Amino acid sequence: MTRSQQAPSYRGASAHYLSPSRRDPVKILSEEPVTRRVIAGALGALGLGQHDPVHVLDVGSGTADGFALLARPAPDAPPLVDEDRLTYVGLDVDPEMVETARATVTSPSASFVRGDVRDTLPEGAFDLYLSCGVPYSHLTRDELVAALHSVLSAVAARGRRAAVVVDVLGRYSVEWQPRWGAERWDYAMSFFAGAGAAISEPMTFYSRPALDAAVDAAVAGSGARIVSRTAVDRSVLVGRHTATGTFHPQVPRFRTLVNDLLREPARVRPSDLGFVPATAGAPADVLAWLERFAARWNRVLEPWAGAGRLGEADAARLAHALLELERGAGPGLGVGHSLTMTLVAEPS
Repeated sequence: MTRSQQAPSYRGASAHYLSPSRRDPVKILSEEPVTRRVIAGALGALGLGQHDPVHVLDVGSGTADGFALLARPAPDAPPLVDEDRLTYVGLDVDPEMVETARATVTSPSASFVRGDVRDTLPEGAFDLYLSCGVPYSHLTRDELVAALHSVLSAVAARGRRAAVVVDVLGRYSVEWQPRWGAERWDYAMSFFAGAGAAISEPMTFYSRPALDAAVDAAVAGSGARIVSRTAVDRSVLVGRHTATGTFHPQVPRFRTLVNDLLREPARVRPSDLGFVPATAGAPADVLAWLERFAARWNRVLEPWAGAGRLGEADAARLAHALLELERGAGPGLGVGHSLTMTLVAEPS
């Protein structure tokens, strides 16, 4: 029996992923642009021609967010890859996710299979091994090393360059500051919309050094070499668990507040958005970066420091200024909700 056959189903979770409320202003205006930029950079590193085919394996594809990011236009940008060039294979352990993806994505460019990256990979020569939605954090550190070793071995066997996007949970997100001392713990997905009882399972959280070490271990004996590696942090203050407070009840509800600036500005006072960074509990470079980010964030708030509730126009200006900071993304230290590393690999 394969691990995908043994894996528990996230019963009802697809209701969250298809819920209109999931695509809130933060997701549309900050998170998706950052992820699109990561994917565009990964594709750009491959040296493909404008009309060359692009073969993608999306690891932990869920209800096919990756396909939408690749093949659907953004509000102000064309698709990253035209569908007539794209061959997309979505891989997910959960049967409900796979069936939902098949029902909602009818493009002939896309197919979906149930499977686990820890088992045999789907057949095919892929240019991009994509992940979004932190699927690799479901694995232990050793399982991540084995999974990436399998992917890099496939790159070596193919005989040409490929890009690998590794999306994991950041260890030092403000969302779970009280748990910064642990690298793996039970993660309740209490932000799910319409999924019934909260789903909880152990997840692994990564700093940059820990993720680098996992990649280095995965490369050994794979027959591939890493040409380049880059990393970004996404959602520094607006991760979904700043809306729930599940793991850090004292954190300001940054995501809710920024969304409300655009949807219900009368509910927000600018002073509610102030950020006081931690001064202990993380490595010095993490604490120093968070201090600098706090200074930039709070500087944006200064013009409204004495204001009460804002009118719609001022609230929108403030929201967009804060989201511009978030779109800048962190430096890949593990200081955001997700830490996303892009590997460009080729046969050694």
